[in-house]
Amino acid sequence: MPHNLEPIRLAALLHEVPGKWVAIQDGEIIEARDTLDALVSAIHYRDLGEVTVVRAPAETEAEMVGLG
Repeated sequence: MPHNLEPIRLAALLHEVPGKWVAIQDGEIIEARDTLDALVSAIHYRDLGEVTVVRAPAETEAEMVGLG
């Protein structure tokens, strides 16, 4: 595993696209869509390969900090 990887500032990235499903690659958002199905279709259409997929919380949603 390479040792020169930079940490991704996930919270800052997700703040840019509240409520969207996003694909992240190399520390950048490369696709953002309203639904997971639309995002998966865009990823396949663009043949993006391996990406990290997460949903950015909307501004009105509470953050989950733990379970129990």
